[in-house]
Amino acid sequence: MAPLERLRAGLERKLTVVCAPAGYGKSTLLSEWSRTLLTLGAQAAWVSFDDEDDDPSTFASYVIAAVVEATGGAGTRAQQQLRDRALLPIHVAFAELLNELGESGKPLFLFLDDVDRLETAAIHEALFSLLRYAPDNLHVVLACRSTPALPLSYFASRDQLVWLDASDLRFSRDEAAEFVRRIAGRELAASDLEALVGATEGWVSGLQLASLALRGEVDAALVVRRIAQARGGIAAYLNENVINVLPETVREFLLATAVLDRMTPALCNVLTGREDAHETLEWLSAHNLFVKALDGERLWFRYHALLLQYLRDELQLRKPQAVAGLHRAAAAWFGAAGLWSEAVKHALTAGEIVQAADWVEACAMELIAASDVRTVLNWIARLPETALHMRVRLRLAHAWALALSLQIVAARRAIQAIEADIEDGVLPVDDMAALEVLAVRSLIAGLADESAESLRLGRRVLTARPPRGSWVEQIGQTTLIFGLSYAGGLDEVLRLRAEDTAAVGREPLYSDVYRRSMSGLGEFVAGRLHDASRTFEGALRIAEERAGRLCAAAALPTGYLCAIYYEWGDLKRLREIQHERLPIALQACSLGPMLRFALAAAMNLAHLNEFEAAHALLRDVERVADDRQWLRLQVACLAAHVRLSLMAGKLTEAHRFGEALRMLAPGIAPRPECSVVETWSFHEMAHARLLLSDGHAREAAAVLSVLERELSSRAMPWFAAQAAVLSAIAHDACGEDGRALSFMADALAYGQCNGLVRTFIDEGPGVASLLAKLGNSPGRFPGVSAWYLKELTGAFDAPPASDVAKASARPLSGPAASNLSAREVEILDYVARGLSNKEVARALRVAPETIKWHLKNIFEKLNVSSRIEAVRSGLAFDLPMNRGDDPASGSGKRR
Repeated sequence: MAPLERLRAGLERKLTVVCAPAGYGKSTLLSEWSRTLLTLGAQAAWVSFDDEDDDPSTFASYVIAAVVEATGGAGTRAQQQLRDRALLPIHVAFAELLNELGESGKPLFLFLDDVDRLETAAIHEALFSLLRYAPDNLHVVLACRSTPALPLSYFASRDQLVWLDASDLRFSRDEAAEFVRRIAGRELAASDLEALVGATEGWVSGLQLASLALRGEVDAALVVRRIAQARGGIAAYLNENVINVLPETVREFLLATAVLDRMTPALCNVLTGREDAHETLEWLSAHNLFVKALDGERLWFRYHALLLQYLRDELQLRKPQAVAGLHRAAAAWFGAAGLWSEAVKHALTAGEIVQAADWVEACAMELIAASDVRTVLNWIARLPETALHMRVRLRLAHAWALALSLQIVAARRAIQAIEADIEDGVLPVDDMAALEVLAVRSLIAGLADESAESLRLGRRVLTARPPRGSWVEQIGQTTLIFGLSYAGGLDEVLRLRAEDTAAVGREPLYSDVYRRSMSGLGEFVAGRLHDASRTFEGALRIAEERAGRLCAAAALPTGYLCAIYYEWGDLKRLREIQHERLPIALQACSLGPMLRFALAAAMNLAHLNEFEAAHALLRDVERVADDRQWLRLQVACLAAHVRLSLMAGKLTEAHRFGEALRMLAPGIAPRPECSVVETWSFHEMAHARLLLSDGHAREAAAVLSVLERELSSRAMPWFAAQAAVLSAIAHDACGEDGRALSFMADALAYGQCNGLVRTFIDEGPGVASLLAKLGNSPGRFPGVSAWYLKELTGAFDAPPASDVAKASARPLSGPAASNLSAREVEILDYVARGLSNKEVARALRVAPETIKWHLKNIFEKLNVSSRIEAVRSGLAFDLPMNRGDDPASGSGKRR
C-alpha cells in the first residue's frame, strides 16, 4: 500500500508515527500529506525541532504557537498561560489547549518533525498527556529517525496508532521510475532502473542524488555504480556529483548560509554580500536540491539535514576563518529584527559574548515585566559568568527572574553578590539601580515569608517615589501589603488598594491577580472572611476569563478560597475549585495560597476517610516547602499530620510528627508582629492537641489561653476563634465549666458573623456538648444567637462527609491518576489486560523487579493496595478494548 494511502488511516486515529533514518523522505511525504489535508478542509500545524529545543517551555511554546497560527486563534488562552507564569507545568497549558481545540471542533493535524531529538522526560510526559486526552478532532503526526520515547503500545492497543517505517517509505520500482522521470527528465532502461532500485534499496535521498546526476550524465550505468556507494559516503558523493556541478555562485551561496538553521532572503543577502538570495533559494527549490520552504509565503527556508551537515563540514574545511564572521553577521541581522533567541545563539557561537550580553541586558526586563522569565533564565545560563560581572542591569534582571520563578535561595545569593560588589566599589550604580536592588530585596523577603522585612523594605521602596506604574513601584506596593497584612495594617492595605484601582489591570495577568490576592490576604488575616471571599473570587474570575481555568494565576486566589469554603462547610464548592489544580499550586503558588490549599485539601480527604491520601498530599507539599525553605509551610504540614493522626486514632504516629514539629517551630510568640506568628500558632495548636490526647488537659488549657490571647491582641480573630474552641474543650476537661463556656461564646460571637462551621464541627463531640450547655442557658451569653447554635448542633447530626462525598464525587488524592508517568500508564495498561509482572517485563524488555518497583509507585500515587484497585482507580474510564501489539512488532502497520 502506498504511504499516502497508509496515512489516510490517520484521519480516524489519534497518532501517526513515521519513523525512518535521514534521507527516506519523511518530511517530503508528510508535507504532501499536509497539503492533501488542507484540500480536505482540515487544519495543519507544523513544528520542526532541533537539539536546542529540548526544553519543556520551548517545546510547549512552539507547539501552541503553531496551533494558534494554523487555527486562527484556538490555543490563545493556553499561549497566554505560558506567558503569564514561568512555573506553569506545561501539561497544564496543554490541558487548556485541548479544551480550546475541543471547543473549535474543526479537525487539526499537528505535525511534529524530528521529535526524537527531544530527550527531556517532562516533554515526553507532556506529549503523552496531550495525546492521551486529545479530543476527537486532534490528530498528532510524529516524524522521527528513531522510535520516540512514548508508550506506543498504549495507542496501538486502542487502534489509535498508524505506524510507518523505512520499509513503508522505500520506493517501489514503478515509483522510482516516476521519480527519476520527474526529477531527471529522462527514462531509464529496465536493467538500469532495476540496478538503481537495488543499489538504493528504494532510499529516496539516494534516488534524488542519482536523479540530479542523471541530468548531466549520459551513462546511466555509471551513475548507478556511483550511487551504490552513496550511503557509505554521502559527503563524497555530494561533493563530486552534486555540489561540483553547480554554478560557482550557487556553491558560494550554500557555504555562506550553512551556519543558519533557518534562512530568509534578506538574511542570506547579508551573509553572501549579494542581492539575489530570493532567486537562488527558488532555483535550489525548483531543482530539488534539499531545500524546504517553512511557510506558505515562502519567506523562510531550511536545508535538508543531509545537505546541511555536509555544507557545515565543507565550510569548516574550506573556509574555517569565515565561520565566526558569518555567525557574527547572522547575529547582527537577527538582533536588528528583534529575533533575540537566534541573535544570542549566533553571537555566542561567534564568540561575541559582549554582544550577546548586550542584547540580553537590553530586553531582559521587558520580558520579565511580561512574565517571560523562562527566556531570560535560559539566556543568562548560556552566558559565562564573566559576562555578567560588571553589568548591574543584567545581574538585576537575573535576580528578578530567579525570585519570580520562586528560586528563592538562588535569588538571595544573586542579590547579596550584587550588594557586596556595590559596597566594595566594584559595581557602580545610579539611584534607579540602587532602588531596584532594594525592590528585589523586598520581593525576596516577601517570597521567603519574612513579612516584617517585607514591610520595612516595601515602605522604603515607596518612600523613594519610584516612577508611577513602574515595575519597581508595583513590587514595592505588593511587598508592603504582604507585610501590613501580618502587622495589623488592614486600613492601610485597603487605602493602598483604593488608590491603586486605576493601575490594577494594566499589568501582566499573574502580577495583576497576585496584587489583588495580596489585598485579599489583609482581609483574610484580619478575619473578615466575607470581604476576603469577594476579593479572591474577583481575582479568580479575572484569571479564568483571561487565561482559562487552569492558568497559574488562578491558583493564587484559589488557595485562600479553599480555606474559606472549607470553613463554611461548602465542601462541594471546595472540591470544584480544587479539581486539577494541585499540580499547578505546587509549582506556581507562593507560600500563602499553597498552605491554604494543602490544609483544606488534606482535611477534606480526612473527612472522606482518605487519611493516607491526605498524608501523601502533605508530603508532596513538604518537599516543596523544604526546597524553598518555607518554614511556615513545613510547620503547617507537620501540624496537620499531627491532627490527621489523632483523628485516625494513631497516637504513636501523632507524637512522632509532634517531635519533628518541636524541632522546627519557635517556642515563643514572635516580635515584632509578622507572619511567624502563624508558624508559632500551628505549633502551639498541635502541641495542645497532643497534650489533650495524653490526658494533660490543664497544660493544654494553659498553652491555648496564651495562644488565644496573643492572636486576639494581634487582630487575628479567626485564628483566635480556632484556639478558643480548642481552649474551651481543654477547660471543660479540667472541670472549669465557666471558662469553657466563656471561650466557646467568644468564638461563637465571631463565628456567627463570619459563617464559621468547620472550626466547631471538626473538634468533635466535645464541642457538641458545650453547644448543648450554651443552648440550655440562653440568657447567659447574649452575643450568641439561638439560630446559630441550632445550625451548628444540626451539623453534628448530618451524615458523615465521607458518605455524602463518595456518593457524589471522586476524592482529590494529591498526585492522582492523571499524574502517572507515561511508563506507569503503560504498565497499568498491561495490568488491566491481565498480564503478570513477568509478562509485562517481557513486553517492555525490562526486569520483573523493575515492574514491581513501578507498581509500588503506582499504588502510592493512586492510594491503593492492589492491582485491581489500581486498574479501577487509574484507568477505569479508559480501559483497552483489545490486546493490540507493540508497533515495533509490525502489526501496527496494518491499522
